[in-house]
Amino acid sequence: MTCCKSAETPVGTTDESVEAVPAQKLERFATQQTEAGVLKWTLVGDTSTFHGSYVEVENPTVEIFEDGVVSITLNSKKGKQFLTGSEKDNLHLSGEVVGVSKDGTLYSEILHWQNRTGRLYAPDEVTIVRGDSTWVGTEMYANPTLETVKMKNNQFKLYPKDEKTDENHKTSVVPE
Repeated sequence: MTCCKSAETPVGTTDESVEAVPAQKLERFATQQTEAGVLKWTLVGDTSTFHGSYVEVENPTVEIFEDGVVSITLNSKKGKQFLTGSEKDNLHLSGEVVGVSKDGTLYSEILHWQNRTGRLYAPDEVTIVRGDSTWVGTEMYANPTLETVKMKNNQFKLYPKDEKTDENHKTSVVPE
């Protein structure tokens, strides 16, 4: 009986488990989420890899809509769109995340769009810039326009000219 043992790895085999192998890979990916015919967000990326319960996207750009208008545009290195489970329709962005809205610019390494609640969440450090004002904190929750932001471990450098005041109540921002 003659038998051979090859030290070479056969073509097409990898060390990855069967589940880690993507089911489909696409160049130039685009999708959108609507609810009752109303556009909630769009996602465009250079490439996408389908993994069954989620889609991984390279260099994603996400536009989140409120009342038919883009409220924030987000860019990052990587993104995930969840297709099933409790995270269904949520987006996770990572790697140099930048979000631009009418009320400021957001910078973070990790940012989640929680579709069901309609809010942004960042577990780690976030910097929000409005004009010359800077706000740094952690565990951020915000609406997509960045008009309402809640964070822990806050550090501020605020200038009155960059902060909105409630004209109805004649409230002003006064430096101390």
